[in-house]
Amino acid sequence: MRILVTSYVYAPSVGGIETVSDLMARAFLEAGHEVELLTETPAGRDHRDPFPVLRKPSPLTVWQAVGRADLVWQNNISLKFLWACLLRRKPTAVTLATALYRHHPAKGLRERLKVLLLRRCRVFAISGYVLNDSGLLHELIGNPFEGAIRENARGVAKDRELVFVGRLVSDKGADLLMDALARLAREGLRPSATVIGDGPERSALEALVVRNGLEGQVRFTGFLKGPALHKEIARHRVMVVPSRWKEPFGVVALEGIAAGCAVVGSESGGLSDAIGPCGKTFPNGDAAALAEALRDLLTRPGAVEACTGGAEAHLARFSVAEQSRRYLEAFADMTRPKQRHG
Repeated sequence: MRILVTSYVYAPSVGGIETVSDLMARAFLEAGHEVELLTETPAGRDHRDPFPVLRKPSPLTVWQAVGRADLVWQNNISLKFLWACLLRRKPTAVTLATALYRHHPAKGLRERLKVLLLRRCRVFAISGYVLNDSGLLHELIGNPFEGAIRENARGVAKDRELVFVGRLVSDKGADLLMDALARLAREGLRPSATVIGDGPERSALEALVVRNGLEGQVRFTGFLKGPALHKEIARHRVMVVPSRWKEPFGVVALEGIAAGCAVVGSESGGLSDAIGPCGKTFPNGDAAALAEALRDLLTRPGAVEACTGGAEAHLARFSVAEQSRRYLEAFADMTRPKQRHG
């Protein structure tokens, strides 16, 4: 099968959509299919792909790429690529990687158009939150995680307690973690914490650490990736994902679980799907509730182990092999010649 993957953002850009597009495209290739990928992300010097990647394509290039494919898979809907799929009547699968926010007043017309066009596609959603938002009947396939993290994390001693991984922007809520740490410190509880990532809020967060007297507890590593990231996560007992906004899913939570962490994350959105039985949730934006959840995990004997004990079964649902199998079964069904009756 010739599969065209469209991913509006892609490596070397870093994020959940980019990671999933790369993992799935490589899995489709390893399963014996031909793969081509369209993206609006420009090339990076150090990134290499085992399949053709057409970057910032012209409308003609999009039209031709769609024509070569037996099927198109959009990892998150993109009108920039979808027009050619529909005009060429190409079997098209779309995975909604974020909520459409159909009722948001500033996005109404564009999102209504997307919902209308999605009725001509086979639609998947990455979490119950995204599925329920779209108002369409479709299938649930959660995001996969990079399996290499389990091998890279093996044998790493857990000598630290809390870890945050993500871009240092206000939506990700790293400042809520600092607030929770300050609350715990007033009770005499001072867990070590590591912040992995970079972004425009880093200097403000570092100032917050000083203002709250947390210098001896919190360290900043900057951006990490690959084995270095995996090994650093694995040093910690608990991953904290305190997003203010409603995360559509949260691959980072799966990575934390795969590295042997319990996860504490925001409850509204799709993070609860990713966390499953392997952690605790708290109301988005509530630093006091975050502190309470952390206190419970850090002080109650066996609390972390109770969360990590279900990791194997939970992670099996989100492996690359399982998710690619489900997609390829759907793709085969979509491209199978339809029998005529009568």
